[in-house]
Amino acid sequence: MLNKPDQKEIKKKREKLKEKGKYHNAEKWQIAFFALNNTATNTAFLLIMYYAFFTQNVLGLSAAIVGGIATAMRMFDGFTDPIIGFVLDKTDTKFGKYRPFMLVGNIILVVMLIALFHVPPEWSEQTKYIVTAVLYGLAIIGYTFQTSCTKGAQAALTNDPAQRPLFTFFDAIYNTLLFSGGTWFIMTYMAPKYAQNVNDPALWSTVSIVFMAASFVMTILAIIGIWSKDRTEYFGLAENSKEVKFKDAWEVLKNNRPLKMLIVAASTDKLAMTARRAGFVYFFSNILYNTALQGKFTLWVTVPAVIVTYLGVKYAEKVGLKKSFVRLTWGGTILVLMLVVATPFLASGEFSTQVLILLILLGAQYSVSQLAGNIVIPMIADCTDYETYRSGRFMSGFIGTIFSFVDKMISSLGTVIMGLSISLAGYGAQKIPPNSPVGQGLEIAIMFIVFGLPLIGHVASLIAMKFYPLDAEKMAEIQDEIDERKTVASTTA
Repeated sequence: MLNKPDQKEIKKKREKLKEKGKYHNAEKWQIAFFALNNTATNTAFLLIMYYAFFTQNVLGLSAAIVGGIATAMRMFDGFTDPIIGFVLDKTDTKFGKYRPFMLVGNIILVVMLIALFHVPPEWSEQTKYIVTAVLYGLAIIGYTFQTSCTKGAQAALTNDPAQRPLFTFFDAIYNTLLFSGGTWFIMTYMAPKYAQNVNDPALWSTVSIVFMAASFVMTILAIIGIWSKDRTEYFGLAENSKEVKFKDAWEVLKNNRPLKMLIVAASTDKLAMTARRAGFVYFFSNILYNTALQGKFTLWVTVPAVIVTYLGVKYAEKVGLKKSFVRLTWGGTILVLMLVVATPFLASGEFSTQVLILLILLGAQYSVSQLAGNIVIPMIADCTDYETYRSGRFMSGFIGTIFSFVDKMISSLGTVIMGLSISLAGYGAQKIPPNSPVGQGLEIAIMFIVFGLPLIGHVASLIAMKFYPLDAEKMAEIQDEIDERKTVASTTA
């Protein structure tokens, strides 16, 4: 842990580097615009979340078969990530490295998802299976093209440690509004306008056009945001970066310890958050006996989440990404432990002061943990800079996509863990009645999913951060060394 003199010394180092012009800062509007790239792909992801519902309830396909297709495509998505990342690292055109991938990826996404949600119910069953599977698979490729740039371009956008957390601020606000407002838009605003409500094919045809048009506009704004930074001079050692070869991938995995530790920290947290998001349905239904309260809670927590994000980003700008991540994870851990102790005493079947206190604690824990997860994206840029410092290679594409690959593979286990927990509680082959008491075994399973898994994820993150060397002081040293190498190379050229 850094004491006050250390923090002052780091501040002096940063100011000295700024005076020498060794930080290539971005304008705030550029960071705000580029953060929309993640929102653009998350808009598509929100639509993809309804893929299973659409194919089963609108097209009449088997949920089991569609689920198998979705799982296979998720694995396919994971394995294509490092390949696309390598291609991204080899790309450096007059149109930039990232902009072509962002534009082409989004066009693929727009075309494929609109086509998927326009598949007519009257087509033959075999045709519907084939067409929806192909369109879904192609959409996943477009999605990976674009998401690889969200993580990869962080290092080019800015190398100022005080600026990198700002991406988290915009990203968290955009996506909080997206996931809260997007669900409301589909289910509450649009669905009642159609004769068959959520089962009406016309609803999904319209929603897909609206969502993907928004995604395209956000992508264009993100391209504008990264435009002036998508140049060779901002890629590692610039023209002096070593050529990237496919065999270098293993060398990165073997020797880039910060990347490995960040993957451990982020993926265990993501696994817990994925399972908990699904487990919330049972928590509100069978612990609080109030399913309607879940929707209200999601809206209520938006404001504190934005406030926590603002304060957390300001803190990260001051002390660095690693320290802020560790502090936020400690905060989330303490709040989880408080919830474990308090829930049996505060949970009740009616909305009361006790339940309100419980929801405040839950909202605080949710907000802090979510911010810790969002801070990971600019930390990937630190790992990219470390690789340039260590090996002379600029591998932002591969580092970003290998991170995504492991993250997807591990986080996909969330649903499996939840299903296994419910089965072990004796409820695997029966319907669980909503807003009703359940057996003690299932209550324990729900508590484990909602609180136990996040606790395990936080502890794993804290242990991993003990071996993560990229604190504020180390990053100042890395940026100084990279700049010195570029200066030496330019004077001897």
